Amino acid sequence: MCRLYCNALDRNKYGSNPLVTINTEQLPSALKVLARALEQEFGECRYLYYGIGEPNSPLSVGSEGQSLLEMQQHFSDRLWQEITDVVQKSKKALFVGHSLGLLAEQSVARGAETVWISTSARANNKNLEIHNADLLTADPGTAFDVIVIEGSYHYLDQLPILNKCREVIRSDGDVYLFGEYLDDDSAIQQSRLANLSSFKQLSDRLGYELILEQDLTLEVQSALPMLSALLQQQGPLLIQRKLATHQGFAELKENLQLVADEFNSGRRAYRLFHLTKVANPTGEYINAEYGGIDTFQPDEVAELFEKSFNKGWDAELWHWKYTLGNGKCIVARQHRGGEIVSHYGGVPREIYYFGKASVAIQPCDVMVLPEIRKHYGKSSLFFKAAATFLEREIGNTVNHLLGFGFPNKPTMNTSIRLGLYEKTDDFIEVLYLTPTDKSEGKRFSWSSVDINNPMHQQVVDALWEKMWPNFPTGIIGMRHSQYLKYRYYDHPYSVTNLYQCLMLKDGSTNSPVAIAVLKIDGDRKLVMDLICPIAAVKEVLTQLNQLVKKDAQAVGLKMWITRGWLDAVRLEGAIVNELGIEIPCNSWNPGPSSETLYGAWWLTAGDIDFM
Repeated sequence: MCRLYCNALDRNKYGSNPLVTINTEQLPSALKVLARALEQEFGECRYLYYGIGEPNSPLSVGSEGQSLLEMQQHFSDRLWQEITDVVQKSKKALFVGHSLGLLAEQSVARGAETVWISTSARANNKNLEIHNADLLTADPGTAFDVIVIEGSYHYLDQLPILNKCREVIRSDGDVYLFGEYLDDDSAIQQSRLANLSSFKQLSDRLGYELILEQDLTLEVQSALPMLSALLQQQGPLLIQRKLATHQGFAELKENLQLVADEFNSGRRAYRLFHLTKVANPTGEYINAEYGGIDTFQPDEVAELFEKSFNKGWDAELWHWKYTLGNGKCIVARQHRGGEIVSHYGGVPREIYYFGKASVAIQPCDVMVLPEIRKHYGKSSLFFKAAATFLEREIGNTVNHLLGFGFPNKPTMNTSIRLGLYEKTDDFIEVLYLTPTDKSEGKRFSWSSVDINNPMHQQVVDALWEKMWPNFPTGIIGMRHSQYLKYRYYDHPYSVTNLYQCLMLKDGSTNSPVAIAVLKIDGDRKLVMDLICPIAAVKEVLTQLNQLVKKDAQAVGLKMWITRGWLDAVRLEGAIVNELGIEIPCNSWNPGPSSETLYGAWWLTAGDIDFM
């Protein structure tokens, strides 16, 4: 949880009418319980961060007998010690975070024009400018000499936060950030913390120089038992006074235990960073501005799309992928406010990963404006956009465990060379021979699927429930009725009857056997999708082949499949062709290895997003 912990100043030491405090009523609900506990203990709440002690102190007793209050004050003093020289030289200083009011006061006292941004800020000092907002929506001005940002943030917020700092700080200005980071990302376990290595790579990519990195993990750990004891003492009274619920208090204790466990295991770390914005950057696109899907309008990439793929822009197809499909992306502009010159997108896909529910993402619409596509080295916009996307979206600890796709050969080769991708399989084509009259059977019948019919939805879901358990050693994208509707019925080309969605029934029992989706591709019908138990696939393909034989639109049936599952779909006499398409996986972020994934993906033509 970002910026989780708070403390309060000793009222005897700092007076009963402090110039700055935190308005706890304006805090997010997750922080209110803790803030009220501190108010109850100390009379007021001024901080929302940890205290620190000596790194070698026993974790069970605090730091050499120090109280939590003293440890928290020690942290405030430590921060001021780090920034005081910079603040003394500054004309303008910006402090971002609930807990930074005292530091902002000290900055004012040193003569700096000072702004404090916090949704819960409360101060009596007329010389301190306050913005009750968050950093990304605030308009604090520009040309700051120093910026101090409190706390750990959700990993997706690192990019806009660093972008915002670049926007409002002068060249060679100083940025300080402190809080919790994810240090060990080797396990498959999602985390809301910023990834430590990704943060440092991103800051370098955005034109920051790392001046100092202080590891405060051990010092922070020594405060946790004191904080836990305070909550244990104040919790019952908070509940009695209806300032907290049993559930809210239990969640807080559970989160604190998670924090302690992750610190102890080395998964979580606490860092203080000092960055400077490089005054005279060198290299290509060093001033490029990167942003997510919420930083542009779709038509801003229309020209880039057409120049990259030599095909017309389709706004409805874009809407299907990125709005209906909850797509993600990274775009790059040559400079702030400039045109978009690079785009790296992806569409999430629910999957079963070796029998366990998970989420993958399929990269697509990888584009760089041809006139600036000089090379594909690690200074290129392609690499920087791709690496930023992968760090945000794919890996053990982020929203999507796996990436998969169907890149063209040049993109695949370049990505492998740059360390972004590794190969996990090949996509191949299977051509089925025209069946003889003798092989035709009459045990089965085909009918169209009405996806809006609840009974048909139940059939699709029941067949899917029989299919996915067949993949305990494989990976398959979800194929329930909701997905089928999105993929084939909500697709903008579906109005042209592009897809033929069929239900196969056993002629003797009238029970559903399979769902199949076909599409005309050249002179053949292409199997886009099958939903049925793996043991039934060959029989279903045989029946489809017989159905297509009677169809004047096509001369035969074909299927695209990952090579690892060829034996499951090969019929006697079938011809296997290479498509020249390799299936990649992410190799930039820690995640399942290519060896683990090799040959595991069940992918068919319907898994290609643009078809």
